Amino acid sequence: MKENRSFYISILFLVLFVMASSLKVPLVVNAAKYAEVSREILLNKDWINLTIAGDAYDQKPPMLFWIGALSYSIFGFSIIAYKIAVIIFSLLGFFSIYRLGKLLYNEKTAGLAMVLWGTSLAYLHFNNDIHTDTLLASIVVFSVWQFLAFIKFKKWHQFVLGSVGIGLSMLTKGPVGALIPVAVVGTELLVQRKWKDIFHYRWLLALLIVGVVISPALIGLLNQFGLEGIKFYFWTNNVGRVTGSYHGSSADYTFYLHTSLYLLLPWSIFMVVALFKEIQQLFRTKFREGEKSDVAILAGILFFVAILSVAKQQNPHYILSAVPLLFIVTAKWTVILFEKQGNITLQKTLAVIHKFIAVILVSFLLLITLYVYPEKRFLYWLVYGLFVLGVLYFVFQRLDLKKQILMLVLAASSILFTINVSMYPGMIQYHTSYDAAKVFNHEAPERVTLSIYGESARYWNLFLYSKSPGKYLLTQDDLKDFASNHGSWIYTSEEGYNEIQQAGIETEVVKVYPEHRSLTRQSLRFLNPKTRASRFGKMYLLVLK
Repeated sequence: MKENRSFYISILFLVLFVMASSLKVPLVVNAAKYAEVSREILLNKDWINLTIAGDAYDQKPPMLFWIGALSYSIFGFSIIAYKIAVIIFSLLGFFSIYRLGKLLYNEKTAGLAMVLWGTSLAYLHFNNDIHTDTLLASIVVFSVWQFLAFIKFKKWHQFVLGSVGIGLSMLTKGPVGALIPVAVVGTELLVQRKWKDIFHYRWLLALLIVGVVISPALIGLLNQFGLEGIKFYFWTNNVGRVTGSYHGSSADYTFYLHTSLYLLLPWSIFMVVALFKEIQQLFRTKFREGEKSDVAILAGILFFVAILSVAKQQNPHYILSAVPLLFIVTAKWTVILFEKQGNITLQKTLAVIHKFIAVILVSFLLLITLYVYPEKRFLYWLVYGLFVLGVLYFVFQRLDLKKQILMLVLAASSILFTINVSMYPGMIQYHTSYDAAKVFNHEAPERVTLSIYGESARYWNLFLYSKSPGKYLLTQDDLKDFASNHGSWIYTSEEGYNEIQQAGIETEVVKVYPEHRSLTRQSLRFLNPKTRASRFGKMYLLVLK
């Protein structure tokens, strides 16, 4: 017991250390947009009709924005408060993973699944670069746990909570939030041949509960966009992204296979072995009674990933809601392979592979911190050195499961720590909208706004970090209508600046940024200091005269 306590305390310390190092990392692109929507809820004193830069917003339902706005209202506006609120909400996911793992298997599997999720790149990165999928992962596993518990124990509160979970999932990301719970529950009832339960009237009650939960999102969309808003919520924003009629143009059918290999780091090898073993066992046992919950969990994962894989729009964070279920399967087989079957050859092979991975991960950091974005701070090198010593300590030992886990968590923590405190600051110096907001906050008079002109300058962090965000001007007509706002500040690209000049709009150049590169558009040529200059764009910070 004491040994287990020390193991979990060590894991918790490393997770908290990585999270602490990420709290001051700026939010950019969509993560910044979501935090800004949260701020505008309080500025507008309107929790139903969402806006971004003052314009009606329909892209995501309000769950994430409510959590951010609630945190701002309690602690004041700060990015740290926003991030901590999301981290606290994710405790629901940890509790649900543990309870679902215990329901399906045992306490040891449940505890390990929780560790794998909490120390994965998927969890730690996306609780820093926050998307709606960050919340969705916790709510989906909660809903699955409650429904499977209801099927087993027939307690009505579990059915109601499962239905509320689906409603909250849809309040977070729309109908796509219901896919995994519906697939898991439907498969569970089918393989158990519970035909009466499949066609039971209680599902009408579930629909009613879901409808009540998502009603604030529907009311807001109806108010701002009419029936087109309702259509957008239920159809365009989900099916349109799959078919490409709304966003996206092509699909890489293997995208989520190779994406999961790095998102699930440092547990990718465990995951691959576990999925192989799971599928192998299901075919060997011919889906007998004792394996039916396994079938349901696997069906939920594969059904969701299959839909994502054929979709025309693909992003790494889309797979997040399936990851907790993946880790429950991974934990199940990791416990079996190391403690029940006693497959010594496989155990030794995994230990060797993981030692190699751990050494590669910490060694790779030298390329980043010595060449790509040179790091000169003594404190960084002190912490990095401690990580390396910790990894090497385990590399030269015979590893049982706990030691392998600690070694890999140390290696992954070193990567995330370096990204947070060294690599991000190196990249952010070229993401010039962040500096433009600081210049505006320091030099612009009060009550003057900072706006964006042109799609290539649309960096939402400009609004999030500015003291007085303005408008997003997309077209030349928008620009001409706005040109009479003398004294207003505008951030734009070189193309946008040329269009302003051609339109005869008088401006004063506050600052030119000749070395601009979006933080999300890193490439090998840009990461190489020798070829970095060839990848720069130019941005302008202007004042309308």
